[in-house]
Amino acid sequence: MIKIYIDEKVFFVKSSDNMLQTCLSVGINLPFFCWHPALGSIGSCRQCAIKIYNNDNDQTGSIVMACMLEVKDGMRISITHPDVKKFQKSITEFMMLNHPHDCPVCAEGGNCHLQDMTVLNQHHIRRYRFKKRIFKNQYLGPFVSHSMNRCITCYRCVRYYRDYSGGKDFGVYGSNNKIYFGRFIEGMLESEYSGNLIDVCPTGVFTDKSNIYNFHRKWDLQYSPSICHNCSIGCNTSLGERLGKLCRIDNRYNIHINKYFLCDLGRFGCNYVNFNTVTKPYRIKNGNTKFLNYSTVIQLINNIFKKKPNRILGIGSARASIESNMALSNLVGCENFSNGMLPELDQCVSLITDIVKKGNIHIPSISEIETYDTILIISEDITQTAALAALSVRQAMKGIYSSIAKNYKIPIWHINAIKNIAQHQKNSLFIINGSETKLDDISDICYYGSIQEQLQFSTLILQYINTDIDSIDINNKKINIQARKIAKALCNSKKPLIISGASYNNVDFIKLSFNIAQALQKKSLSVGLALFPPSANSIGVSLIPSISLKKILNQVYIEKIDTLIVLENNLYRLYESNYIDDVLKQINTVIVIDHQRTKMVKKSSIFLPCTNFFESSGNIINYEARVQRFFRTHDPNFYNNKICKLDSWRWIYAIQNNICSFSLIKLFTIDKMIQLCSEWNTIFKRLSHSSLPSSFRLHGQKIARSPIRFSGRSSITVDKNVHELKSPEDVDSMFSFSMEGVQKTENNFSHIPFAWSPNWNSNQSLYKSSIALNSQSDYPYNGVLLFKKYRKNFFLNFFVKKYSKIEQVNPLRFKIIPYYKLLGSEETSHNYFLKIMKTNFIHVLLCQKDADRIQVNNGDILQFQINDLVFKFPVQLSKKISLFHIGLPLGYKKLPTIFFKKFAINLIKYN
Repeated sequence: MIKIYIDEKVFFVKSSDNMLQTCLSVGINLPFFCWHPALGSIGSCRQCAIKIYNNDNDQTGSIVMACMLEVKDGMRISITHPDVKKFQKSITEFMMLNHPHDCPVCAEGGNCHLQDMTVLNQHHIRRYRFKKRIFKNQYLGPFVSHSMNRCITCYRCVRYYRDYSGGKDFGVYGSNNKIYFGRFIEGMLESEYSGNLIDVCPTGVFTDKSNIYNFHRKWDLQYSPSICHNCSIGCNTSLGERLGKLCRIDNRYNIHINKYFLCDLGRFGCNYVNFNTVTKPYRIKNGNTKFLNYSTVIQLINNIFKKKPNRILGIGSARASIESNMALSNLVGCENFSNGMLPELDQCVSLITDIVKKGNIHIPSISEIETYDTILIISEDITQTAALAALSVRQAMKGIYSSIAKNYKIPIWHINAIKNIAQHQKNSLFIINGSETKLDDISDICYYGSIQEQLQFSTLILQYINTDIDSIDINNKKINIQARKIAKALCNSKKPLIISGASYNNVDFIKLSFNIAQALQKKSLSVGLALFPPSANSIGVSLIPSISLKKILNQVYIEKIDTLIVLENNLYRLYESNYIDDVLKQINTVIVIDHQRTKMVKKSSIFLPCTNFFESSGNIINYEARVQRFFRTHDPNFYNNKICKLDSWRWIYAIQNNICSFSLIKLFTIDKMIQLCSEWNTIFKRLSHSSLPSSFRLHGQKIARSPIRFSGRSSITVDKNVHELKSPEDVDSMFSFSMEGVQKTENNFSHIPFAWSPNWNSNQSLYKSSIALNSQSDYPYNGVLLFKKYRKNFFLNFFVKKYSKIEQVNPLRFKIIPYYKLLGSEETSHNYFLKIMKTNFIHVLLCQKDADRIQVNNGDILQFQINDLVFKFPVQLSKKISLFHIGLPLGYKKLPTIFFKKFAINLIKYN
């Protein structure tokens, strides 16, 4: 810590920050535009002007840009000097010359950094009376809206899109005062992180188009802190609600995970909650659907249970919370409970869980991935399956910047100076996969092959690591040379990282990844191992004792099963329709609990509508066994008392305890459920540490979900009742469903519903709080590592069968290799993306030789057969996929994930 003087006041600050960051960290409001904590400083907007004095005798001083000023001991500055204020105000006026007067219709209104800074600089009168510059807006896809006339040329967007996230299809064009930010040819943005342009832009140039029909100002929304449920990373978000609709998804800072950015799946994929929902329980008998009220359906189910059925089976889900899965397991018994994953996937996830639990190898967080210098990705396209991890890998490749900054004594935030010195230097990345990935552009070596060839190549790398690499006499085969280079780079690195996952449902990839990491650890290297399961709560459900899904479905044919309870799981997405139809015919009563109208719901005997993550509370466990709490954003019964939706765990608890009163079951809290979970399974004892209890009060009050300027509350339900309804009480959290309560703004407490601080209405206030939160790494807000203090066992190497034989191919049978798309492969958002995407983004992958033999070209429709089913998909040619292999987006439409073990036959061009 060093001492500096700001307007004659003494402050003790960190020496590594620039002056702008320092001022923000001590609570001083200093305007800025081009600076961003993740992008560094370039000093282009000239807004963060301050006056610096050489010594105590200097009365004149010099105006400099705070973002480009290194903090030094004894430094004296002023941010309130009249010269500084005049300079800042004049810069704001120049920026506003061509800015349109469209704040009332702009989606950023009330959440605009430009508005905040204009008010901060007291600019309120326009003197410019001439014709404004006008640009033509571009179509950038269904998610991001483009309004170029609002641009103030801060260059943040292009610095983020090209330099930080690695996008290629967005740039800056023009010169002088006619600068244009966009695509060379309009079209959908190709980056998986394009939605962050909305947050990065300080004005309304880029706004959220996907929620245009739910357009509301920030101050008219009710917020809750939440967790993204779309992959196993668990990024932190803030959800904004109005009239029961999800209207806004904002990034919520977490030092260990997402920090400042979200992927497009996390930002736009949650919009499915506004569609395809069912609000009342019903029973289907003899093909007739009869809607039921709460007490009737509970009595009906209990009457079925009282008949002493032969056996009740339960199938859980990796997209449901810990509490819901534990409640179902307790209801039916662990010997009758399945976690709902295919046996092969269950085996992969169970092994990942064991490695995290007792593998004695460090599992890095997403932000920690950025600190590794050599990375090997084995058979996992993380850009599509764990997108934010891929963004961190891109930053890890720039890790050489820190050594350059140290060697040349350049502050790390002085990004352009460091980039000029670095030129094309980077750290090492190696990729093993079945086809092209979005990280290939920064990879040193990319190896492509069939699943067996990938296993062979990974085994070869392990063999080289376990022996003296330089003493091995290798032949001139390209594969051996590549494997040796990768092994040598890993052994010579300071911090190697191995990344893999369960995309191929093959446990040998997990074993080999662990063996390679352990072999490097034995060489005294600080190695990391990141293994990504497919779903939000895959690790969580794997910790619950269960039997195989295949075994539980086979029980239907072996013995009489009276009742099957399916929790938030669409079995038709896993298995072929004919097979599931046959299984369900053998069961008297099929009870489905879900929040989406899936095919499984349509086949149910009794359906119980549950709340989705936007409407419920619970815990999920991410890939590193980090327990994180998500909170209900609104009570769906408030706007319509005829709605009968409950949290899944509430439904199950009501069934088990025969609670027929709707008001009574709503008083059963998440805290009580968590207590029961810890009693049923001691491994979940730390669940209660993931958040403050619902009884928490600050100054005797709960924390307000809505801003103090929340408007129209009295008119929300005026069409039903002229009397204002009392806001519902949230018994599951420390938040209130209103603007009454504490408006939390302190930087040391980050379970805040929305980003805000005095004079800063935009989400740029996040940058102020995140600086303080960097030292709060152990706060419950950041999640609780379930196995942090767990006793670790040093595994022996896993046995992996040898894959030395040449793979047998059959030109009449194409082996299926799964591929994934960020937007659409995830189960709950799948139908939403199919609906909103204007282009056909579902295709099959074929290599050029196979396409020539079948006589199909890129874009042609290919017809093929799997078992007795015939499919038709457009073709996309791949340069890297293996001969006699076909890449399929398993989980799409009628392509169940069980097909990963099948073959495609009768491939012909469809006319």
